[in-house]
Amino acid sequence: MSQPPDRAPLLTVLMPAWNEEENLAANVPLLMRKLDELAVDYELLLVDDGSLDGTPGLVDGLAARHPRVRAIHHARNQGIGRALYTGFQHARGRLTIFIPADLALELDEIEKYLRACNDDSLVVVGLRSDRRGTSAARRLVSWANIALVRMLFWMPVRQFQYICLWPTRLLQSISIDYPDSAFLQAEVLIKARDLGYRLAELEIAYVPRARGQASGARTRLVLKSAADMLHFWVRWLFRRRSSDGRRDWRVEPPAVSRGARP
Repeated sequence: MSQPPDRAPLLTVLMPAWNEEENLAANVPLLMRKLDELAVDYELLLVDDGSLDGTPGLVDGLAARHPRVRAIHHARNQGIGRALYTGFQHARGRLTIFIPADLALELDEIEKYLRACNDDSLVVVGLRSDRRGTSAARRLVSWANIALVRMLFWMPVRQFQYICLWPTRLLQSISIDYPDSAFLQAEVLIKARDLGYRLAELEIAYVPRARGQASGARTRLVLKSAADMLHFWVRWLFRRRSSDGRRDWRVEPPAVSRGARP
């Protein structure tokens, strides 16, 4: 059995789950075996997003049996954006990677992410190799979303919603204004670029979902994501800049009350 790190691990693997009992039972052991094989100093953070199946009990069982696994529960389903946001706030690793419960990549590709991220000023943006298992409607929505983000925010990367590897200090030092939106990952990448982080694209072998159903393509969520993108674009245009000319998205430290000791 993997032993828990006695210090902050290198990597937080963040896995949100909503009604993913089958996928978690099959995929978590595979993922942990691969990470152990790679000799990665890691923690696995499972965020149960208000599941109604056996996911909550399974998540707690995994955390009880494996010291490297931590479990967090939402009392009700709040969506992928909020599950990611919760994970960002609780990550302890120097780096954080989001891996879906269905894995959605060949596990050997994890090593490519780690090799590519050679410093804390780099964000690795995964490019999925194909669109197998994706309907024509979802492909159209994805294409439109990518085109809008690239055009409105002058973004150089070609995808925004697949598996990314971030410096955890980035995730915990910026304001995240759309945690309940599918726009969240694009928001983080835009703010990272604005703050001077480098974005490196990495071709990744995609694996279609084998069990369960994806939940991110509901019409309401798509419309909310589009509205959030446009709202952020207006704010982005007029955002104040720091002394080096960059848009500043860092969280402001709390003001010291009058009479308080520094």
